[in-house]
Amino acid sequence: MEKTLIKGQKIKLEEVTAGPAFEVGLSCRISGAALDISCFGVDGDGKLSDDRYFIFYNQRRSPEGAIEARGASGDYDERFAVDLAKLPPSITRLVFVATIYGSATFSALSAGRFDLISGGGPTAAYKFAGGDFSQEKAVIIGEIYLKDVWRLSAVGQGFNGGLSALLKHFGGEEIPASAPAPPAAAPPDPKVNLSKVRLDKQGEKHKISLAKEGGSQIFHINLQWDQPSAGPPSGGSFLGRLLGGGGGQEGADLDLGCMWRDRQGNQGVIQPLGGNFGSQHSPPYIFLDKDDRTGAAADGENMRIFRPDTIALVVIFAMIYEGSANFTNVNARLTIFDGQGGEILIPLNAPDPRRTFCAVAAITNDGRSIQVAKEERYFSGHPECDQFYGFGFRWVKGSK
Repeated sequence: MEKTLIKGQKIKLEEVTAGPAFEVGLSCRISGAALDISCFGVDGDGKLSDDRYFIFYNQRRSPEGAIEARGASGDYDERFAVDLAKLPPSITRLVFVATIYGSATFSALSAGRFDLISGGGPTAAYKFAGGDFSQEKAVIIGEIYLKDVWRLSAVGQGFNGGLSALLKHFGGEEIPASAPAPPAAAPPDPKVNLSKVRLDKQGEKHKISLAKEGGSQIFHINLQWDQPSAGPPSGGSFLGRLLGGGGGQEGADLDLGCMWRDRQGNQGVIQPLGGNFGSQHSPPYIFLDKDDRTGAAADGENMRIFRPDTIALVVIFAMIYEGSANFTNVNARLTIFDGQGGEILIPLNAPDPRRTFCAVAAITNDGRSIQVAKEERYFSGHPECDQFYGFGFRWVKGSK
């Protein structure tokens, strides 16, 4: 029988699970927001003394497998497998958190749930909603901790500063956006580092050092947008009304894609048109996870570069397939998570009302580092963008 917890309630873990191995399922329903759910494994002082126990989108498993993020499943946005018997003695608390990227806050949460799952189903549940929060960008949802015996706690504590504030809370270090990269010979920092960079103007750049083993570093590229407001698009033109779906009744459909060239001279295109979603396990090691036709998916559209060490140039583009006349009313923004705890936000803040195709960013590799440059160049379509960047593809009309 499922035991319902309220905020602040603590129970012994043995009340809801018979053994040390179980699962934790979390869900947060926030329309139009990118969400990340993570787990901090901390020591007796509440500090992240070993960053291998920060389980997040780019580190899915602790070294011995005591904590493993298994991804979305059923009604859960993230599901963790936990085996307390495998945890080292230094880790005495597992803290489950959710973080919002972009402009949304947890006050917009329609429904949230934190479940302990044992024997095939939930045995304990903590439910929460937007009314429990205000302007928080991150929330500690629940904890499993050792205090003579293992216990479960429904927390519901918010942080206005998002993931950066959480890292600071747990003893991680935030690097200012203007800080120079450490020298190659510098010893590794035992803390988790998080830096946030915003590229507002065309031509602004940010450089990221490649990991020593480049194949272990994953770049996560996320496209988010808002739906146009109800009513005819600005200007009231026939084309605007047609693409706007009759006054905003249909969702704007933006597509994320890229033109790529690797260090061997091979090149290609990844995009929903034509079903070219790429590959994770073979060249080009770039994969687009889905085609969000409405913008309603909480995590937008996502592309991952699994082997940034193999690329020479990746031009990230966004195009409006239908639902809006141009980029002026969708508030499109691209976020690149660099695989080292940092993120680069690229807002499309200078839209061209005549164009529906935008080269958002260019990612280049010099062998030692990756450089991300804001492009925000608008074109009439793929061929014009291709000509500008010199790929030389042959284009045919496509649909989906």
